[in-house]
Amino acid sequence: MSDLGRFPDTLRSSAVPRWSHRDPVECVNPFTPNDERHPLWHVATCHAKDTLARNDAAPEQARDSRPYPARLVALAIARFDVWAQRGLAIVVSRCALQDFERWLDDYRENWLKYVGDTCPHVDVADDLGFQLTARARFWIDKARRTFQFS
Repeated sequence: MSDLGRFPDTLRSSAVPRWSHRDPVECVNPFTPNDERHPLWHVATCHAKDTLARNDAAPEQARDSRPYPARLVALAIARFDVWAQRGLAIVVSRCALQDFERWLDDYRENWLKYVGDTCPHVDVADDLGFQLTARARFWIDKARRTFQFS
């Protein structure tokens, strides 16, 4: 494994939020084919895209009567969780855990900016920020438990 399990630079610097199913990591697979994380990333990406498609096809989405700001926050959180779970698949060292934490923090900050830019008349910054922070903490704690990092 390269560089003690660290995330490649292209992954560490890429966390682009999107309302669509497009990948927030702006590269195909940030791992070289000879890196043992390459197939892990591929499988986790396929799972993420399948999850997004299933979530968006769910019949209850069409009947969601919550106010638009609540639906907007829920969608952002769902997208965040899907891609965070993919990132969890490659946390295989303490260095990778640190990179995952930074990536989640960048992704959270980028979501707040993105929602502000794409939905400037919807005031969800506080709620979204609070919930994304909680979700990032959840994924970091899960990584620590899964790989027994303290």
